[in-house]
Amino acid sequence: MKHSYIYGLLGLGLLCQLCGVASAQQLPPTAPIPYYRDTITGRLYWNKNIPLYVSLSPNADGSGGTVLQSHRTPQWGFPFYLDTEGVNYIRTRWAVDTATRKAVQPPTEILWEVYADGRPPESRIAVLPHVALKDGRIAVNAEATVTLSSHDAVSGVGATYYSVNGADYQQYSAPFAVPQEGECTITYFAEDHVGNRESLRTYQLLVDRSAPATECVLLGMVLTDNTVAKHTQIRLQPRDAYSGVKQTRYRLDSGAWVLYPPRTPITLLKVPDGPHLLEFQSEDYVGNVEPVQQFRFYLDAIPPITISDVLGDRFVVGDKTFFSGRTKMKITAVDNRSGVKEVLYSVDGGPFEQYQEPFYMPNRPGWHTVRYYSLDSTENRTESRDNQQFLEYRMKVDKIYVDLSGPTISYSLSGETFTRNDTTFVSPRTTVTLRGSDAESGLNRLVYTIDNDAWEKSYSAPFDLQGLSSGFHRIEYIGYDNVENRNTKTFEVLVDNTPPTFGFELSVAPYQERKGADGEPIYPADAKVYLTAQDGLTGIRSLQYSLNGKPLASYTKPFGGLERGKNRLLVRVEDLVGNVHEEMRFIEAY
Repeated sequence: MKHSYIYGLLGLGLLCQLCGVASAQQLPPTAPIPYYRDTITGRLYWNKNIPLYVSLSPNADGSGGTVLQSHRTPQWGFPFYLDTEGVNYIRTRWAVDTATRKAVQPPTEILWEVYADGRPPESRIAVLPHVALKDGRIAVNAEATVTLSSHDAVSGVGATYYSVNGADYQQYSAPFAVPQEGECTITYFAEDHVGNRESLRTYQLLVDRSAPATECVLLGMVLTDNTVAKHTQIRLQPRDAYSGVKQTRYRLDSGAWVLYPPRTPITLLKVPDGPHLLEFQSEDYVGNVEPVQQFRFYLDAIPPITISDVLGDRFVVGDKTFFSGRTKMKITAVDNRSGVKEVLYSVDGGPFEQYQEPFYMPNRPGWHTVRYYSLDSTENRTESRDNQQFLEYRMKVDKIYVDLSGPTISYSLSGETFTRNDTTFVSPRTTVTLRGSDAESGLNRLVYTIDNDAWEKSYSAPFDLQGLSSGFHRIEYIGYDNVENRNTKTFEVLVDNTPPTFGFELSVAPYQERKGADGEPIYPADAKVYLTAQDGLTGIRSLQYSLNGKPLASYTKPFGGLERGKNRLLVRVEDLVGNVHEEMRFIEAY
């Protein structure tokens, strides 16, 4: 029963040791048996720090034995301690043959080996992969594993234990991952087969399982629909809660990825107008990569299209625009995206004003200059014409000539005319010629009306007065320039379309007793003929006659030459405007 007795004493000694251990964590209990026999080698290992008692027994199972005491050195022998780390021997000088009970020859010493182990194991920790941060901390991501390795020189490692962030200790069996994110403390130790326990070791690390988060911040002009201006800048602001941001990269419209310089905004000055896609992502120091983030925006880089228009009279020749005093200028601006913010204009170098509605040009004849430009909601300005004078204003310019006066107009009459006092007499065949000129915007057209006719007639060539009745007629003629300034004049003519009348008398009365076949009077053949003529308006220009087929002769005095029988008298009378009356008369003579 010797071994049982030793077990009881040793168990009591070990229990006394454990009562002195204090820890805030729940440590696993130490091995209750202070010895360990290797089943392969058969070696016996004893905790060097545990007292040792030797018992003798006549039985192999240790029963019926008694504890051996030393009377020579009782103070060292009951109990005693093994003095050497490693192998120790309990010995007797002469070996006795178990069969003959005699000393074995040659003399042989009996050695009972006991391996004393008084030193604890040594443990190591390895965390892979890991990154050493600038502040000296060790950081890992979700893929990292913790590996513990322990070594004991004598009895060997019995078990290795670890605790994460103050939790209860667990026995280590295989590499493990650290589940919690943030600051992490791993406490670990090993214990050998005879209960020697290593002092607690700690390992600090930072567990970062989360990718960075990157915010896209717009600096400058931004509209609600993510429309931006050319001077707008984009700043990427990455944040990482644990290991920190290692790098941020971005690309525009599926281009090549570019590293983002920290705190340096992305400029859009060379980006074309239109929709764009900015992609970006950040990576922290332990390799966590943010999913690709996207920001869609529209870059409005095209200024408004700004044009001027004319409401009312206008005439354009080359790059010159002529207005009348009634004309207004209208400015229209159209923007392809963000919309027109404001339109500004200046007349003749005056201060720029905000355009609200069409405006009149200055009421002064001559050249005028209008400068105007537009701004859209992203501050794009209207492009200027390629002219150094206006580049500094960056605006369009129209030169405008204001024409406030109508054309100069006149008329003339061609053909038969006659003037008496302030009255001009004309015939229907008289032609009217209209003339006009304009030194500013130019003559556009001439029109006329006769006797207040409701419809103006367009003048293209001289016209006559056929169809008009005799009497006074009023002709109004109007000249229009190219900006619809007009000048109106009138004149009156007295149209004479009625030819004069004539009559004749003979110097001798007709015979009373004689009559012609049809009862017509018969005059003496030596009678003289007297002619008379009268015009209702202008007067007589000429009076001619022909007797019996002779050539026409001007009538100046009574004439004779009648022949016996029927005489043919042709009379032609013309008034002062060319109206002619010609008629044949017959005179019976005897």
